[in-house]
Amino acid sequence: FMPNQVSCSILLKLVSSQSQAADLSKIIELLDSMDASADDVLVCSITEACLRVGRLDLLSHMTFHWNNSDHSPTLTAPIYGAMIRAFGQAGYVERIWALWDEMQLKGVEPTEISLGCMVEALVANTEADAAWRLVREIWQNEDRRHLVNTVTYSTLLKGVADKPEQVEAMYQEMRERQIQCNTITYNTILNHLAQCRATHRVPQLLEDMKNSTPPVEPDIVTYSTLIKCFCASGNLNRALGLLTEMRADGKFVPDEMMYNTLLDGCAKEQRLSDALRLAQEMKNDHVRPSNYTLSMLVKLMGRCKKLSKAFDVVDSLTEEFGFRPNIQVYTCLIQACFINRQPAKALSLLDRILEDGLRPDAKTYVSLVRGHLQMGLVDTAVELVRRSYRGNFPVGVDSQCLEEVVAKLGKGSAAAAGLRKDVEEMRQHQRGKGHSAAPLHLRSSKTKTSERSSKNIGKQDSRSFVGAMSQVQHKAVTSETMSATRAGAPWRQAPLKAGAAY
Repeated sequence: FMPNQVSCSILLKLVSSQSQAADLSKIIELLDSMDASADDVLVCSITEACLRVGRLDLLSHMTFHWNNSDHSPTLTAPIYGAMIRAFGQAGYVERIWALWDEMQLKGVEPTEISLGCMVEALVANTEADAAWRLVREIWQNEDRRHLVNTVTYSTLLKGVADKPEQVEAMYQEMRERQIQCNTITYNTILNHLAQCRATHRVPQLLEDMKNSTPPVEPDIVTYSTLIKCFCASGNLNRALGLLTEMRADGKFVPDEMMYNTLLDGCAKEQRLSDALRLAQEMKNDHVRPSNYTLSMLVKLMGRCKKLSKAFDVVDSLTEEFGFRPNIQVYTCLIQACFINRQPAKALSLLDRILEDGLRPDAKTYVSLVRGHLQMGLVDTAVELVRRSYRGNFPVGVDSQCLEEVVAKLGKGSAAAAGLRKDVEEMRQHQRGKGHSAAPLHLRSSKTKTSERSSKNIGKQDSRSFVGAMSQVQHKAVTSETMSATRAGAPWRQAPLKAGAAY
């Protein structure tokens, strides 16, 4: 029995990953050898399979084959739409337009879906202006005007979200043409207003939602976007009031993203009591905090001179919800230490990062270096710069930070020249070893052996580093503080079991 179109369609559905591209080529060769014409199902199966494995060159080959074959399939609007979507995801803008023109040339009437695929493909490839011109051309043809709908404009609005004039023009165009705006449309416009901090236009937009026929009800995304808008414009009271209104309505429960947005607003305005209340409400709503939540709380408490409270919050939340602070939380804690003029605590956190199996990234070292510079501890800052380029996983500091240290040393001084020389030698050494300067992520914990070796390396690094730093800092930091550090204050105790508070 010879395979036919049905056989090939089934085989094409089985091709699901890039590793199976060779299998797809075999199926295409099999199709080339057939005399029978392809039907809609087969063409769609080929298009989707080529898109899944990233081989749109094979789709181009098939379309060329069909155009030069006596058994060319009759391509319908849905098939053209599928191919346009596929080439759009691959970024082939010229091929998109070629397919659209071919569809017009062959007299295939577009549908709402095929037009939607064309607009979406253009917008995805930063061709929103061209997509808008196409929609206007379609609207001028009264026989095709019905193809332009809410989805079409919602897609267009996403493409011009950074252009206030075009967003306003599109919205007015929808109202003039009596094209219904849905929740997605309004949420897209509200998100644009949040980015532009144009809160003065929000009340009118909400009024338009209410007066629509039928009225457009806000959803959780609407509330989140409005809260983001008010927080971005510095109107935290209005954002908190909106949260209260949403709770009173009873239809939606705040999610983590909403709480994080509000906590970020509290951090910017140093509203500690409101932030603590929001943290308690998160617990009451059974909303699990994340490391991003911790970062916002730490930033706020650091700015409000509540350093011990910042450590307590990280301790309690990580223990209660069973996760560990990441490198971003540690970096925020380091910055909070310097705001509260506690360089010893900040430096000890570098040890804790290593002991917890994490690796400091470039931002961590930059925070440590700049913090010590601001406190006049230039020698410590210099050693931290050198430290950032050493070890098995060097990350270094950015050029601006390095120049700040050099400026403190004096650009023409021997110390500055020595630092530059050391940094350049370490960079060349690491390039020779093939190390990249990209930021590092969490350690791998696939095997117990790798965990033990990583922890041992961290302990060795921390012992040698703290030994060097204690000599540099002893004049700037009181002996009482250093002895408390060595004695093991609550925030310096040994790491707990996995998932517990650090």
